[in-house]
Amino acid sequence: MISISKERESVSPLPASKDIPSGNSRLRVLFARLVIGLIVFICAEVFSGASLRLGLWNPWTILVTYWLYFAHFFFFTTLAVRTGRTSLSSLYLWGVLFGLYESWITKVVWSGYGGGTFAMGHIGPYGFSEISMVFFYHPVVSFILPLAVACLLCPPLRRLFPELGWFTGKNRGARFAQVYLVLSFATVMGMNSGGPVNLALNLAAAIILLLVLLRLAQPALAAMGGRSIVVFGRWGFGALCVYLTMLYGVSYFAIRPEGLPSIAVQLFTFVFYALAIAGLWLHRRRKPLGVDGVSVEKRELRLVLWLFAGLVALGFAISIFGLNPVLELFIVLNFVVWTPSGFVFAALALVMGVREYLSGRANRVEADPSTAE
Repeated sequence: MISISKERESVSPLPASKDIPSGNSRLRVLFARLVIGLIVFICAEVFSGASLRLGLWNPWTILVTYWLYFAHFFFFTTLAVRTGRTSLSSLYLWGVLFGLYESWITKVVWSGYGGGTFAMGHIGPYGFSEISMVFFYHPVVSFILPLAVACLLCPPLRRLFPELGWFTGKNRGARFAQVYLVLSFATVMGMNSGGPVNLALNLAAAIILLLVLLRLAQPALAAMGGRSIVVFGRWGFGALCVYLTMLYGVSYFAIRPEGLPSIAVQLFTFVFYALAIAGLWLHRRRKPLGVDGVSVEKRELRLVLWLFAGLVALGFAISIFGLNPVLELFIVLNFVVWTPSGFVFAALALVMGVREYLSGRANRVEADPSTAE
């Protein structure tokens, strides 16, 4: 039985055919999706400070930015679970596909963050710091981290994504990643906050809304199964596809059209899609673990809360200094780490995919030598 260990909480068994108890309406599941979408938005836009100056209450933020992240996140979680590509390296590759919206929609990787020039030079037609949005920031911060938090709020989800437990682990690598991410994002959030007062107002709005949605979503999050939360049904997934098609189609022409590069560069960008999709195809399919296969400890959620508190406190301290030249050095160091790390992560994910494919093929040949021909 899935449980929250150390202080174990038993969950009454339900028939396997029921993911959400019959007493919970679809509205409860909607609240669960909305709260996870808000977590995605906070990780992507608040930690980076991208939406802080505009304000989380701005109509553009509410009507466009939030739903951009909501639709991308659930589009790829649905595909991940349905295809069985749910390993950590597979989730990273889904995140790369997620992050590529920074080309067609925002034009960031092609023309910079907003000023028409690249912040730290370029690699071919792509900005050096800007390309980290595709290969590091969005895969890790906008996709993997929110999904890891979702597994803490709804423990049965870890059956689908067991490798996400690494992020709240106790080993040295996990501890280093936790500390680094707090220090890294606190610097960016503090410098882009618009000052401590503006940061406080935005965080207050985000936290209040998060608490309200969490209360409304609790029945669905506490249910035995969480698959229906992160996996949209036929009609819901169809609606996601329609929305994303419209979003890409409209924004391609309406948002910073002057940032569009040559047709050759646009076509070359599809190479990134091809590599990510090839890597996903090479990875083997994972099946959900049994109900006895995973556990979520209460200390993991406490750890996330402490890390969030530390990030906010440090972000406030940094926001007092504003655009200080000394602090700008830390922003530069961020990108010096993020961009190469993203390339390394991508290479490792592809290598692991090749290994899994070759291992699976060898096993098939051993089982049936005729397949070698």
